[in-house]
Amino acid sequence: MTEDEFRELLDRHGGDLERWPRATLREARRLLAQSVAAQAMLDELVAVELALAETDGDATPPADLADRIFERAFGARTANAKTAGTRTAPSDALTPDAAPFPGLNRPV
Repeated sequence: MTEDEFRELLDRHGGDLERWPRATLREARRLLAQSVAAQAMLDELVAVELALAETDGDATPPADLADRIFERAFGARTANAKTAGTRTAPSDALTPDAAPFPGLNRPV
């Protein structure tokens, strides 16, 4: 088993190796015995799973979280959009040069 395969299995089955399919468990344990990187991957995932398990399940994001993310990603809003509660993209977002691949949409 490679480290990439191990990571994929971690993502699929989680950090509790006893819940993994028996066919992959032996190879996973063999890799863990030899690979510090695989051990670190497992440790990291187990830490995340434990942290998530400690939450009370009532953790709701702030009501304005989406707006804050949008503002951070795309810049400040206009005054009208802020008072209306709508979001606007930066003024140059629709220009051809603002496209992910500038010039791609231009006529040849």
